[in-house]
Amino acid sequence: MDLRGGRLATGSRADAGSRSWRTRVPVLVVVLACAAAVVAAVTGAAKPLPGLQFLTSGHWVYNTLLQAAFHVDGGTANIDAQAQVPGDEGSQVVQGDTSGYVVGRSRITQFGKSNLTVEQTNAPPSDEIPLGVEAAGGPYLVYRQAGRIVRLGDPPATVDAGDPVGDPVVTADGTMWLFRPTTGLMCRLPKDADRISSCPAAIPKGHAGGLTLVADRPQFVDTTTGTLNRLGDKGVEATSPLGVAVSAAARPASADVAGRIAILDPPARHLLLVDAATPQRAPITVALPDGDYDGPVSSGSVVALVDKKSNTLLTYDGEGRQADAKPIPRESGPSRLTKGEDSRMYLEGPEGTHVLVVGHDGKVADVPVVAREPGPVPAPGESGDSAKPPVAPPDRGQQRTAPNAGPNPPAREQEKPKPPVERKPDPPDIPASPPGAPTGVTAKAGSGSIRVGWGAAPDNRGPITAYHLSWPGGSMTVGGGARSATVGSLANGTRYAVTVTATNKAGTGPGASSPGVTPFAAASAPGGVTAKNANGTATVTWNPPALNGGALAHYEVSATGQGTKNVTGTTATFAGLATGSYTFTVRAVTTVDGQQVTGAPGSASLTIQKPTIALSRGGATSSAKCKAPACHWFHVVVKGFPPNTKLSVMPHSDNGDFSEPSDIQIDADGNGMLDGDGIRYDVPGVHVWVTISTPSGTITSNHFLWPEG
Repeated sequence: MDLRGGRLATGSRADAGSRSWRTRVPVLVVVLACAAAVVAAVTGAAKPLPGLQFLTSGHWVYNTLLQAAFHVDGGTANIDAQAQVPGDEGSQVVQGDTSGYVVGRSRITQFGKSNLTVEQTNAPPSDEIPLGVEAAGGPYLVYRQAGRIVRLGDPPATVDAGDPVGDPVVTADGTMWLFRPTTGLMCRLPKDADRISSCPAAIPKGHAGGLTLVADRPQFVDTTTGTLNRLGDKGVEATSPLGVAVSAAARPASADVAGRIAILDPPARHLLLVDAATPQRAPITVALPDGDYDGPVSSGSVVALVDKKSNTLLTYDGEGRQADAKPIPRESGPSRLTKGEDSRMYLEGPEGTHVLVVGHDGKVADVPVVAREPGPVPAPGESGDSAKPPVAPPDRGQQRTAPNAGPNPPAREQEKPKPPVERKPDPPDIPASPPGAPTGVTAKAGSGSIRVGWGAAPDNRGPITAYHLSWPGGSMTVGGGARSATVGSLANGTRYAVTVTATNKAGTGPGASSPGVTPFAAASAPGGVTAKNANGTATVTWNPPALNGGALAHYEVSATGQGTKNVTGTTATFAGLATGSYTFTVRAVTTVDGQQVTGAPGSASLTIQKPTIALSRGGATSSAKCKAPACHWFHVVVKGFPPNTKLSVMPHSDNGDFSEPSDIQIDADGNGMLDGDGIRYDVPGVHVWVTISTPSGTITSNHFLWPEG
């Protein structure tokens, strides 16, 4: 059944706090209860039955300042529910049929969507920030570097992918497709499965690209060869050219935009819209302004990008026309752009004080994430009003005839008319008075600043026009719709309490003050950040920065297109990187007075080149065992090996003639060449090849058929 775009979910989770991740919850569907629920929903005459919930469209966001999860109705761009749930800084929220999950670095907290209360808390399997995926059979948390997939739905499971994975896609039947860059395999995780069932498709090792869905069919965009590969149960079913040049660093959206694949190519600053149909329409190239872009994310009708340089959210339709450009509210950390279960896109900051909602037409709405007005909080989909059936007015002054009366029924005495009721004049309107005090004022210290949040003040019949913030040594004014503000230029080490008052047309009301907090200096940027590649694994190192009075909690290390890792040392590794350009960013997170603050960033860039060996015939030579004119040197060209190393090149052939290796010197860029000495050969019609062993594995060259003289 379908009510207001929602689904009817059954099953109580009142005892969920005592169950493990692998507990199955029995679901009882009662026809009478469903019928009663439909009547209640349509008439508004009853509260929802226990264990029943109507799932509304929208997205949950976590407000760190208020320690609460808020439900944003994407259609109306309003907050319609909230749940007090403890969480870490930068937590995200994913939702399933009956529960939501606040996901942080140290804990995953489950809450009920019908009762809006915490049900249980579990530890995550990795310290990295996962990619949340809301899909049939989920929700899922994908720990890409760790190669772990956590299903939070019923039945819950943790799946080991065997290798680091890229961004997955999930088809409508709940099948998740995963790309393992280190092996080139495309693997399937069926709905409700606790392990990967098969890896039916593969691309050559070292090729870059990503998965996407076109009309719910999985496809792989190979940016190394510039091809589109349609995947199926038996492997790659068809390959076609993209029809436009892309760099190895280009990345596709996880779903098509009106039949076109959206591909962001950061080095070229292009958004490409490539047709996946046959015959193929000409590709569309959208030139992007100078910026630092993240994404793309597609809703099916529009595609969105984030320009981190200008702090702007950009949206485009399937023909490449810009639909909107919206400034992103400033928060301390990177924003997160996701696709909700209602096929809208949502951009939220790490503090969760604002969310930008991208509609189906690409227009962007800014929704402040604030506490609700005092009073009961309905669950998503529950009406706050109770409709009453109309009452018919009584018959007056009319004779009625009994159904079986004869031809001359006795006359019924008519009711005497009542005298008219004198109508009293309406009472005069009560004029507006100054507002009440704002509710729930909070404060969070930063480096020379305080982030202040508050709930709406009672308007007392006059709309709030402004909020005023004051503290020792300063003041500021923000709009009546604001629910947070950052107070800057404060002295580190000095304790401040911020007072908030509201103003309407009748005046300014009483103030409410935050707890006292002490701004402190954030850590400086780590110095000497370097990144080195070894067989697709980047090792990032740095020097400890000045902590400026704080105690080191950990370092946050992020990489382009990868998850964020938390480490306590000064080294981090990112494995399974495809060929392309990467920026690695390191920040120190310190603790002062029980609060954490993120320091200034230090960064380094690296171009990943997977190790390759190319073998061909070199210059002519001869020896006692190698006869001219067929005798020639091996010409060996290597790229992407550990810099400034000396490695052994081992020759091989079909007839096993070789036994002695030759050394090759790798330069500072990871390249080297062998020719004119070392290895020679003279047997036509035999395949020869070479191998080089490294700490990360053995690399094999092409098999070369030795030619005639």
